[in-house]
Amino acid sequence: MHALAVSQRPTGSRSSHGELYSRIMTAPIEMGKFVGAPVRAHAFEGVLIAENTYVSGMTVAAHAHDSPLLSLVLHGHATDDVGGRSRELATQNLLYTPSFETHAHRFLTAGRWLNIQFSARWFARVGADGGELPRAPRLVRGGTTVDWASRLGAEIREPDAVSRFAIEGALLLLLTDLSRLPVIGERRRPRWFKVVEDAIEASITEPPSVTELAALAGVHASHLLRTFKQHHGCSVATYVRRQRVERARAEIAASKRPLSMIALDAGFADQSHFTRVFRRAYGQTPGQYARSLRRG
Repeated sequence: MHALAVSQRPTGSRSSHGELYSRIMTAPIEMGKFVGAPVRAHAFEGVLIAENTYVSGMTVAAHAHDSPLLSLVLHGHATDDVGGRSRELATQNLLYTPSFETHAHRFLTAGRWLNIQFSARWFARVGADGGELPRAPRLVRGGTTVDWASRLGAEIREPDAVSRFAIEGALLLLLTDLSRLPVIGERRRPRWFKVVEDAIEASITEPPSVTELAALAGVHASHLLRTFKQHHGCSVATYVRRQRVERARAEIAASKRPLSMIALDAGFADQSHFTRVFRRAYGQTPGQYARSLRRG
């Protein structure tokens, strides 16, 4: 496993513009303090995980945190504004913001986020102080990094006697994945890439074959597979499975339909298969996830 380190020095203010940046907070927000209504939280020795909700239309002025922050979008759409650039955030997007990085948010719809923070002291205690996390904000849209963040959410929703060990293990694996992401200066997505993603999304229960996707994109199948893995960190088949289980998770959060119907609509052959895949992805069964949302 990579050893990791957290920078505790400000990276310097960035030039910015627009209404959101007109009211920059003068001091970094202390670890463990988040905007939004709290739903649940779990903390121990330098690690804090909190689930928060946000109302539609809410604007968070430009600010910074004194510790690194990971935010997993559980529900809703928002924007993240940093360095004069705005990018959209959607369900199951994971946002990494280094300490002292000035940023702002706009919530386009009502949202629910899982916020994760960790201190330099925690890094030292677990012996993860020899490597380096990204020095710039990162937006991760899938892969095992997001899976580990989802596992952290599951642990605080259904805590037990060994949740602390599970949380530390999942957090270390998440940060290891994050440290291995390509250096900023990301590969540009080819124009045909969205055609492939849209085709998969439109037929998630019976998606086109790789050969059919390559024909739609106008590229060779081997080039499609190689490029897809570079951008999504997984094969097309794994991406399809993740999209299916994410579609089901979003449906559970948005409705009270029977889980068997949700599983079928998402492309799963039966509910037992759906339950196994869901638990592997999110650390809890669909039923446990649904009950945790109702309690929230």
